[in-house]
Amino acid sequence: MKSLFQKINKVILVWILLFVVDLQTLSAQKNVDPHLDSLFLMMNSNPDKVIKLGTELYKKYRGNPKMEISILTIIGSSYSVKKEYEKAIEYAFKTREISQKINDYPTQIQVAGFIGEKYHNLNIYSKAKYYADEAYELIEKHPLPDDLKFYKGNILYLKALIYREELGCDFAKTYYNKALEVYISALKNREMLRFSIADIYNEIGSCYLEENKLEEAKGSFENSLQYTFNGNYDLLNAESRAGLGRILYLQKDYTKAKTEFDKAIQILKSNKIENANPEVYKYISENYYALNDIENHRLYLNFYKQKTSTDSNAKRQSVNEIIVKKTAEENSDNDNSSKYWIISILAILIVLIIYQIIQTKVKIAKLKKQISKDDNTFS
Repeated sequence: MKSLFQKINKVILVWILLFVVDLQTLSAQKNVDPHLDSLFLMMNSNPDKVIKLGTELYKKYRGNPKMEISILTIIGSSYSVKKEYEKAIEYAFKTREISQKINDYPTQIQVAGFIGEKYHNLNIYSKAKYYADEAYELIEKHPLPDDLKFYKGNILYLKALIYREELGCDFAKTYYNKALEVYISALKNREMLRFSIADIYNEIGSCYLEENKLEEAKGSFENSLQYTFNGNYDLLNAESRAGLGRILYLQKDYTKAKTEFDKAIQILKSNKIENANPEVYKYISENYYALNDIENHRLYLNFYKQKTSTDSNAKRQSVNEIIVKKTAEENSDNDNSSKYWIISILAILIVLIIYQIIQTKVKIAKLKKQISKDDNTFS
């Protein structure tokens, strides 16, 4: 069975790695400027506003590398929500440029993870794995201080998502659980990690759905709801409800399934969340078909097709633009290299010509002198 959250986790991880880069900065700035928290929570409902406010905030904090990175991360993540993935990649590499200028390994770790997550958004798993491994190697070489050890959870989570695509749920669950251990141990001092914990429980729940372990799946989705109960985590709540609805559908209890699906749809509609997993609409459609409600079956099936097509087209376009841009840069580099070679060759030729001219003048002068000397000899 297709994972319920296999596609949407690419957007959700955007959020997680947001305060990955850098929650330390976010926490340190809370009393000075609370905008990062509010921007973080606004991303899925109003990414355009987040980009606008983030751009203004970035101007305010120019010269503060860590804040620059945090704000650019928020802006880049908002572009992911808008499905403008090439812009998200662009902002990810802007954070890398800044991180490489400061001697701060935790920041470099989180930036590498952030870039890996952006490539994961685009299903470019080889690149995603490269940057996730880079981040993990930095952690191994430069152990994190106690108050930042939760950063390791973010990288473990990213690796879980990548390995899930490559090797399936059995292998991924090991990394999900390792990430959970890190997050739960750090939760006391960082309340917003509840978001990440809830997200992982949804991921584990979807794995159990794939394996048709319905009781285990139910427990995971209910755990997720517990961690998001008092937070503004509407997307996660909706997806947990959709997961519970899917379980009831598979148990052929279509009426109760509709109750859970209705809760999910109400959350998405009331909070104007546009980027929910298309699979949610597919499952709702299937449940309506089981209830013999063909009108709603077609309605939600069309939602599913539309949103799937939109996301696929956005990713394909973004990948094409990235490839075109990269090719242009490489061609430009090649052109520049050719120009340098031409200039170098011309310079050498000019030097040789000048040398030849000088040598010719010297020879002429010597010849004239010799002729003059010979004339005196024979006069």
